[in-house]
Amino acid sequence: MSHVHSSFKESGLVPGSMLPGFENREIASCVSERHVPTNVFCYSRPDLWQDRIWRVLSDYITDDVKAAFLDDLPEYIVSDDLSWLDTIIERVVGEWPDIKEVTADRLVHEFDAFRMFHATRTNDLAAFYQNGLRFMTNRDIEDRARIIFLNGSFPRVSEEKLSAAIAELNGGHHANRFDLKPRIYCCADENDFTTRLGNSGHYLDFGSEYLFNLGSCLTSCSEAKQALREIGSPTMFVIDVPMHLINRSTILEFSGNVLEFLFSSLSDSLEARALSPGAGTVIILRNEIPANAFVGHFHPKHFFHSHK
Repeated sequence: MSHVHSSFKESGLVPGSMLPGFENREIASCVSERHVPTNVFCYSRPDLWQDRIWRVLSDYITDDVKAAFLDDLPEYIVSDDLSWLDTIIERVVGEWPDIKEVTADRLVHEFDAFRMFHATRTNDLAAFYQNGLRFMTNRDIEDRARIIFLNGSFPRVSEEKLSAAIAELNGGHHANRFDLKPRIYCCADENDFTTRLGNSGHYLDFGSEYLFNLGSCLTSCSEAKQALREIGSPTMFVIDVPMHLINRSTILEFSGNVLEFLFSSLSDSLEARALSPGAGTVIILRNEIPANAFVGHFHPKHFFHSHK
């Protein structure tokens, strides 16, 4: 896998034209300049929630628990198995709480929404601001491939060739990758889409992976890239997803990350993997997201991704 830096300024590419509408919804590209309501959990901004989470867990995570942690640091401070913390709490407080479950419950009680980021390439903001984030079926994407690759720009591409490409991708070695139940992908940290370690910038560059793979089968990898890059602009949507639309397993996962980060911050000798560059914050949503959850959008000018 080789890393590719995609930048309009440095590559000479010019963003495609956008359909008019919703220009007033563009917001700051700098995360620190964006407003985050107090009822929204923004994982990528620990400065907004660190003291607050300590406070809502203070009945279990007391000053004595913190002192006991520092007196005898656990060998492994990890987010997936919090028995290292449950053991300390039981010894000091006298109760085994399952602190990850407790933290998940209190996150949902404390915050109404979870700030997430959805990256795509589009020329039509209205499709998102009017309809929300909707599931796309393979058939939807295949119809889009017809518009892009069967419009006469690629004389060798035919409906028969598209049918063969669809059959190959859905019946061959890509079957497990694309034959999935409806889902929407977001990240809790926009850096996952824009930095080298995040390595998810291909969504900004090409949009749908399935569409890109179809295009590569119909033409060539380079021609498919060029065709998709001519459509619209790389777009990052900032979305405050209601907590009730998020799977419990996702809330638990980030509860563990939060606790790992908090306890690692107690000592200069510790470094949390959570919130570190490249840690990854992909979130799979099983529910469509309503339009009123959209905060705004911006167009990243620099992003990385890798390809074979």
